[in-house]
Amino acid sequence: MKFYDRDGELEALKRACSGKGAEMVVISGRRRVGKSRLVEEFLKGRPHARVLVVPKEEKQVAEDFAKALADEYAPSFGTVREALEYFFTKSGKRILHVDEFPNLAEVNQALPYEFQSAWEKHKDGSSKVLIFSGSYVSMMDRIFTRQKAPLFNRAGYYLLLQPLPIKIVWKIQEDIGVKSVSGKVENYCVFGGIPFYYELIEKGGASNVIDRLFFDVAATLKEEGQNLLRQEFGAAYKKYFSIIEAIGAGLVSANEIAGKLGVSQTTLSKYLLSLQRDFRLIERTVPFGQNPSRSKKGVYSIKENVIAFWFACVNGKTRPPYETEFNEFVGRRFEPFCREFLAEHLTRRGEQVVKTGRWWGSAETKPKVFEQREIDVVVETQDALYVGECKWTKEKAGGKELERLKESAKGLKTKKPLKFVLFSKNGFNTSENAECLFFDLKTIGSEIGKFH
Repeated sequence: MKFYDRDGELEALKRACSGKGAEMVVISGRRRVGKSRLVEEFLKGRPHARVLVVPKEEKQVAEDFAKALADEYAPSFGTVREALEYFFTKSGKRILHVDEFPNLAEVNQALPYEFQSAWEKHKDGSSKVLIFSGSYVSMMDRIFTRQKAPLFNRAGYYLLLQPLPIKIVWKIQEDIGVKSVSGKVENYCVFGGIPFYYELIEKGGASNVIDRLFFDVAATLKEEGQNLLRQEFGAAYKKYFSIIEAIGAGLVSANEIAGKLGVSQTTLSKYLLSLQRDFRLIERTVPFGQNPSRSKKGVYSIKENVIAFWFACVNGKTRPPYETEFNEFVGRRFEPFCREFLAEHLTRRGEQVVKTGRWWGSAETKPKVFEQREIDVVVETQDALYVGECKWTKEKAGGKELERLKESAKGLKTKKPLKFVLFSKNGFNTSENAECLFFDLKTIGSEIGKFH
């Protein structure tokens, strides 16, 4: 699959290598997000050495460094320290890319400190560039961004590679043969913005994707959720797996999750915080307008689409989800899709988006009559507050949904004008008007095509 987007990251790498002095670049992000491909794309035509670190004996790792640094002369190293000394003092290659850098700690816990020592010794009189990339976001943070970490505050550039946005994923799917808008939305709701999964779709074709990738005898992603978590958590895998499994089963509050696991909320809280801050696998959401640090209404959800899908529809299952099950899952992930889409749409129209989210709480639907309501999409711009309802069903949407949305919006505390938005998989039974924006699949597809 060809390389897409990442213009900002490529420009940062270009700046890092444009100076005359030494520079250190750190690139982290979840597995499969495209870190290695980004560096590979940047390094085309530039003399460099690349080492993919695999946990094994240090002498073997040193041999990998020797092969990477070889040119007309083939060096030999017994330790990584010798390899670094050679790179800084004798190698004709200016750039050294160390991929899966956290694995060095498994080879020898002292190796990150060897890099620190070599950097401090040579950086002032050198023009060398070190590029470190790694999939384990938490481990990369511990090595580079925490005080007392071996390489804390040494990197001039720290890039956290995010999943690709909808408009880029849309272009990828057009290029690999996904024709229908519904197919593109469904794929995004399952695979998110992770390029690797679209490479798999491209290799096997755009049809029968779920069966082929998750349930066939040789399905590539059959154990994807489990494998991702094992690699991130190591020995603590079971505890974190149980928490994410509970969230995937629909338990959204800390109290519900603690009850399911049979632990106290105090014990659970440190794991939940770690899953949010260190691993970035879950997120805590509060009703739009509330302070996340003060609100007691926070609910948890799985951040990554493919992990959410794996836990909801693959984990422990022997068959692909039925159509109703699949549509229920897509319907839930359609909501964040619509939030991202609407924010991009409004930005393209020239409105300045302040923040996005969703809302739930008590709304006075009639005089002195209060009901618990939810609003799927809330996008605040500089001038207005857009509230939206998402329907991924066979039925058309229209007047009934709009009236309910207006009632629910009474629970929002805002001085800004309210504007209403309906999203529907199968169209509408009423006409669009000045007070409401309507987006069916045809309109969504057309608008995303203009995002480029």
